[in-house]
Amino acid sequence: MAKTKQKVYHLIILDKSGSMSSVRETTISGLNEQLQSIKKAEEDFKDQEQIVSLVTFNSNVEHTSLWNKSINDIQDFTSDNYDPGGMTALHDAIGISVSQLRQEISKELSNRQANVIITIFTDGQENASKEYKGQQVANMVKEIQETGQWTVAFMGCGDDVFDVAQSMNIRAGNTMQYTAGLDGTRNAFQTMANSRYERSKKYSTAINNSKVAPTDVNQKDDFFGHQNPPHLDLDPDPEPKPNKKET
Repeated sequence: MAKTKQKVYHLIILDKSGSMSSVRETTISGLNEQLQSIKKAEEDFKDQEQIVSLVTFNSNVEHTSLWNKSINDIQDFTSDNYDPGGMTALHDAIGISVSQLRQEISKELSNRQANVIITIFTDGQENASKEYKGQQVANMVKEIQETGQWTVAFMGCGDDVFDVAQSMNIRAGNTMQYTAGLDGTRNAFQTMANSRYERSKKYSTAINNSKVAPTDVNQKDDFFGHQNPPHLDLDPDPEPKPNKKET
């Protein structure tokens, strides 16, 4: 009898506020790099099933058509999928999306058949949430992390990135600061893609090793723990279609 695969849910929470306009094409390329990383994990780790949900946020929170879908059913993003503008409802984006996903996969979580990787990418600060306050988000993050089935990672730019993450109970090892601009954004997405793949690799080791559990990976292993993450053999510049590649 075939062994049941562990499901790995990738909840990608992406800033779509006006300040992201200057890195729009780079961001779309970065999203495609995430998909390639997840596809590679699907190919390499047969003990897992990779599932993706994308949430974008500005003044509002948008659950895109890419919600709770198998990586095998997802096409690359194009410039039509991402049009920045508005403010930054960061707390609402986290609170609404985590609450919805947790409800939808409650049975799998209860049966210890799923792990969730949440990656939050923003270049700004909260300034527009209407439903969730910072303390509510912090309590939610603390609660899901304590189950040992969720990894919450935060990527932001600015001098207070680690303070912002800590205020939401996201630990320092799961937090990374990047430099605003084209190069900084490109490097940030590459680091996130590499770290994402490494997480699935560690899940696979845990699934097949009775001495280590996925819980240990989620609770003890830093998402951005490697100083120089190995570069995956991905398309080096996965640009949005049909636009030309950046040089």
